Amino acid sequence: MGIVLILGIAYLFSNNKKRINYRLVVSGIGLQIIIALLVFKVPPVSRFFQALGHGMQHLEHFARQGASFVYGGIITQQPDGTMGNYIGGGFVFAFNVTATIILVCALVAIFYHFGIMQRIVAVIARAMNFIMRVSGAEALSNVASAFVGQVEAQVMIRPYLQGMTRSELLASMSGSLACIAGGILVVYANMGAAAGLDLAPKLITASLMAAPGALVISKIVFPETEESQTMGKVKLEVKSNYTNVIDAVSHGASDGFKIAMNVIAMLIGFIAVIAVLDALLTWTGHLFNPDFDLTLNYIFSKCFYPVAWAMGVPTSDVNSVATLLGQKLSINEFVAFQNLTNKTVPVLTDKGLLIVSIAICGFANFSSVGMQIGGIGELAPGRRTDLAKLGLKALLCGTLASYLSATIAGILI
Repeated sequence: MGIVLILGIAYLFSNNKKRINYRLVVSGIGLQIIIALLVFKVPPVSRFFQALGHGMQHLEHFARQGASFVYGGIITQQPDGTMGNYIGGGFVFAFNVTATIILVCALVAIFYHFGIMQRIVAVIARAMNFIMRVSGAEALSNVASAFVGQVEAQVMIRPYLQGMTRSELLASMSGSLACIAGGILVVYANMGAAAGLDLAPKLITASLMAAPGALVISKIVFPETEESQTMGKVKLEVKSNYTNVIDAVSHGASDGFKIAMNVIAMLIGFIAVIAVLDALLTWTGHLFNPDFDLTLNYIFSKCFYPVAWAMGVPTSDVNSVATLLGQKLSINEFVAFQNLTNKTVPVLTDKGLLIVSIAICGFANFSSVGMQIGGIGELAPGRRTDLAKLGLKALLCGTLASYLSATIAGILI
């Protein structure tokens, strides 16, 4: 029912229902199912992703080595509840998140400098291009979004942006909103680990499934009717923009710091604004009934209840999952993951945890749309008008793609 609902919403918003390529839709959903089956049902693959998840958790330990030099003198609460030096293992959200994002961005820059990242992206993009018969530019952009940030993924296809069709542009934007950057993914995995939740394999699966899922939804909403310049070919520029490894680490760390500061600023701003809105809503609710606590979480839980139910979330978790879906779309995924991992919005069942982890693992929210229009607009100024027109469509596609991946995963476990 969830799959039917999600595809039905996409079909309802399609601008050319007669030109929908159903071969692409079926092959894309098939690819998502294969990825989920491999991860959840094939023991060697499952063990590989679990090992990869544990490796991601070690990155937080490595990042702490750098952070401890900067924050070592600060007293924090230790894992056993006592107070001690930050180096001893205390967790402070801003310190740990900043350090992890900076380390991952530095590592990605090193891989990019040596051409490793580009080659990995190109190989996967060729496979997707062959299976789904999408153009090279949109395949590259969607696959790259599973590894790097939403604007950085567009840098990899910069030579093609100016000549891309509107359908390709929407597919590229949708993929970036449906996926999540590697550095942020590691942070979410470590937030889950700190709360005793093994989220890493789920999040890696979500990011891999999001690429074909975004193409499926975007090609239903905006079918291809123009001639693509990169149909049937996948060519990626491998040349590094960095002078040497030191330059790569420097730029990567600098970019990571900017991302981390942006995350911290958004969290402070959004959570503070939510507190103001909740106070106003509660006051309004009390005017009608002194016992009625009207909050954003209450509104989200009602608005997204049908979607969460249709996706197969167990009855005991539907309200909580609906709340988190609303927070992720309307505010951002960081707030949703924070409330999931610190049990502010508790999810009790394993199936509910799987579905919501994948459903909220993406950049699809209103603030990200603005970042996409501004970021891609800088790379291709001539397409700024098209980007603005496609922004909300991309938000819809990115959101539905994440829901589709979550629904398929929920069916298979």
